[in-house]
Amino acid sequence: MTSKPTWVDVQEHVLTEDNLRLLLDNRIAAIRIPSFASPSECQGFAAAAKKGNMQYYNVSDRIGYIGLAQYQYRWTRTKEEFLADVPKARADVEAVFADSFNPLQRVMDRLRAVWPHPVDFARESGLAYFAGIIRSTSDKIDLHVDWAPVNSPDYAIGAIDGQLGWNFFAEELASGGHTTVHNSPWEPEVVPGEIPKSYGLDRSLVEGAPNLVYRAKAGDVVIFNTRNPHEIASGTTAPGGSRVSIGSFIGRMPDSSLVMWA
Repeated sequence: MTSKPTWVDVQEHVLTEDNLRLLLDNRIAAIRIPSFASPSECQGFAAAAKKGNMQYYNVSDRIGYIGLAQYQYRWTRTKEEFLADVPKARADVEAVFADSFNPLQRVMDRLRAVWPHPVDFARESGLAYFAGIIRSTSDKIDLHVDWAPVNSPDYAIGAIDGQLGWNFFAEELASGGHTTVHNSPWEPEVVPGEIPKSYGLDRSLVEGAPNLVYRAKAGDVVIFNTRNPHEIASGTTAPGGSRVSIGSFIGRMPDSSLVMWA
């Protein structure tokens, strides 16, 4: 069974204050920032990422990453361990930025240009979260959701009332690799003391729901509401290529400020 669809249309929109608010409220499907980076910036970022401190998730599909993801700490590691690991993760991605350019700062600047409230990193006990995880893969990513009030209720980000994900694509696939976002906002049954499964979701959750399919294009940023189940198809690469991207989450706090984390 799907949740009630909320989109007013199934298309991509430009970045404005009104559209950002609509996306946070899950009323539109996506925002795209075309030509966010030049071809030379894309090539430089992809090359620097491939030389970086690449690690791999413990999932069946091979997904390389530089940085850290807060969700990896939700079950068996503490909040203190998460915050202690942030400086090393930040240094790893800043090494890539130093050899190319800083998409994370550029995205924050674009958001600050249109949003009338503060835009900054999420914080816990005065310490900043990590944001800007770099990924490299041509494999699929299964149907999943990202929604901090359920995923991470004991963290500061559990207070958000809207969650987006942005991705800057430095290198695209030769074919395939499209992302599908299903307009079926996640409303799992929450059992005290348990975190509902959010990866590898049952397809019945999106059956019959409207969906947006978009392709990653090198140089563009795409933003969508991550409370909607979403998935990425596998693809094929050009020789020596991959799907190189960087992204993070954007959450709206009760005071309307936007906070970012990975």
